[in-house]
Amino acid sequence: MHLSKTLTSLSDQRGAALIISLIVLLVLTLIGVAGMNTSVMQERMAVNSQNSNRAFQAAESTVSALTNQLYANDLSLLREAMQNSSGESSKVTVTNLDSGNGITGTYQARFLGKIVMTSGTSIDGNESSSQLGSFRYELIGEASMAGTGAEARVFKGIEYY
Repeated sequence: MHLSKTLTSLSDQRGAALIISLIVLLVLTLIGVAGMNTSVMQERMAVNSQNSNRAFQAAESTVSALTNQLYANDLSLLREAMQNSSGESSKVTVTNLDSGNGITGTYQARFLGKIVMTSGTSIDGNESSSQLGSFRYELIGEASMAGTGAEARVFKGIEYY
């Protein structure tokens, strides 16, 4: 008698526990897939940020290369910029950047104009002269990383007396 009652109660089951278990499993799967998509997007953003930073550092290096050239009294680029009607020198390619990662860079100078100093400056001991002057330039460094779209442009202003 006890056995027939157990068989009868088992046949009355409709599978509610199975359906609820499958729904819970589906929700957990969706949460896992959403989490994976978020982590992939964050990884892409981190890589893009790293590539942009590399391009910026390379652009800074190109301006530094031009500055070192000027400190070594090689003023040819400044003279070229002053003589061109556009006020810009030709672009010079820098070859010692991170070429293993496809980073290339250039630098150039732009002549911004001559400044005539007024009295009160301490450039020269003879401040009564109207010939006190300096030249303003803008040093431009550019760099890009191949295949990533990462680019950077850096400007540095200088005055040459």
